[in-house]
Amino acid sequence: MHLAALTLRDYRNYRLLELEFPRGIIVLTGENGAGKSNLLEAIHYLSYLKSFRTSRDREIVRFGAPHAVVDARFGDEQGHDFEVRLVLKDNKRFVRYNGDDVQRFQDYIGRLHSQFFFPGDLGIVTGDPALRREVLDLELLRLRPQLTKVMSHFRRSREQRNKLLKLIHPQPGVTRDSRELVQSFEAFTEQMVTSGAQLIRERLGITRVLDGLFRPLHRQLASEEGEQVTLDYISQVALDPPEGIATSYRDCLTAAAQSESSLRYTSVGPHRDDMLFRLDGERDLKRYGSQGQMRSAALAFRLALCELSRQRLKDDPILMLDDALSEMDDGRKTRLMQLAGRYSQVFITSASRREVSQIAAAATTVYHVANGRVTPV
Repeated sequence: MHLAALTLRDYRNYRLLELEFPRGIIVLTGENGAGKSNLLEAIHYLSYLKSFRTSRDREIVRFGAPHAVVDARFGDEQGHDFEVRLVLKDNKRFVRYNGDDVQRFQDYIGRLHSQFFFPGDLGIVTGDPALRREVLDLELLRLRPQLTKVMSHFRRSREQRNKLLKLIHPQPGVTRDSRELVQSFEAFTEQMVTSGAQLIRERLGITRVLDGLFRPLHRQLASEEGEQVTLDYISQVALDPPEGIATSYRDCLTAAAQSESSLRYTSVGPHRDDMLFRLDGERDLKRYGSQGQMRSAALAFRLALCELSRQRLKDDPILMLDDALSEMDDGRKTRLMQLAGRYSQVFITSASRREVSQIAAAATTVYHVANGRVTPV
């Protein structure tokens, strides 16, 4: 997949921007704050219907403007064109795909394929487990949009179960004897187990597939003798055999009943699971790895997601690397460029003239970004 044309109207610092892009490696250079990341954010938003920088869409609309508009034309490896329009107005989002209004997230997610690395992506390794769960869930939805129902069902049943826990236990450790509440609690518990077990199986499966893709990519990128990083999905629920996950989940909830009467919320399940980056198969990378090791792992993980798209969807994703080369030695920069060059279209931002001179020879086009304008160098 590649982005053929992009138009931004009142998006961030762009009053009006109209560009056509070639395939290959596209370098965006310019001072920090010039708007390089804004361009990539717009592409990311079109892919996932969310910003990687803010949850408040009003911040995306140029100051003083009534709304922001993004128009884009994409093409895939089979020669099909896709047109997308995004309008952000009054804290609402309107999306059209090939002229049709998009009503449901699950009908849209997965149509446009992109992967994005930005400096905050180190949080994939070092951040809260909720971030890693979100990344896994987004990829699952992109590959299998029908899982939206499973995730929504788990969330709703857990919310109802938590409400009932507070009614059954009005105070920590205190139990209200109500057969009706207990029956409802048991019903929502079973619903939660059914959907939660399926979600755990799906996450476990994609983590194991990604691990197989991640390991060789990480070795190529890091190129350090003895440095091995692997991916591992962890849960309080027993993961093997996968067909026994639901039974194990029920057993864990039974064992946690006493503590949950005091906590008054559900303490076991996919909402508490995590994916770890393990150094040499044992140590948690976020605790024992260097900054360079963690950065290499985060980049290799994004590249593994690209390979997953290529294999499962038979289409290259658009790869976006925002300030990915900074704080990397020259050897890793060269290896990253070699790996990125596998894909149909790659966007790379850099504020460093030295970095740009290092990678310019491999680029199809270099653009300079300044004052709301993007001009080819």
